[in-house]
Amino acid sequence: MFMKRTRNTVQRRAVLEAVKALGNAGMHPTAADVYAQVRLHCPQLSLATVYRALHALVEQREIGETRIENVARYDASPDPHHHVICRACGAVADVFAELPPVAVRRLSAASDFVLDTQAIHFNGLCPTCQPQQPSQRPASSTPRTPSGASAGAA
Repeated sequence: MFMKRTRNTVQRRAVLEAVKALGNAGMHPTAADVYAQVRLHCPQLSLATVYRALHALVEQREIGETRIENVARYDASPDPHHHVICRACGAVADVFAELPPVAVRRLSAASDFVLDTQAIHFNGLCPTCQPQQPSQRPASSTPRTPSGASAGAA
């Protein structure tokens, strides 16, 4: 596959370093987050330049891009992976796991799409927010007896 060669400018390197630094801090930054980080070291850099650099870095597969609640977020890891998103605080974390091939085949059959990559967003509560929320375990976590009644029920 042919990839367009682009210049590795000082601005692009600064944007890449900002995405990686924010990623190391556990973030999946927005363009505004990257802009704020870059401006600490390059105050003359414009927001338009940051957007162009982010687009080029995604195109070159040096960083990843995902949309969460219709907002583009950037990822220090360009490799395909899933995300877990805290519905309470909005924290985003990477999950490097593949769906079983049978699940991918079922999704493909149900959608009539030929699937070639996987990137799924799961929603729940992060470890920090879990103690602050009432217990919200999935229904499938309740042990069931062969008759279908909850274990421990009279």
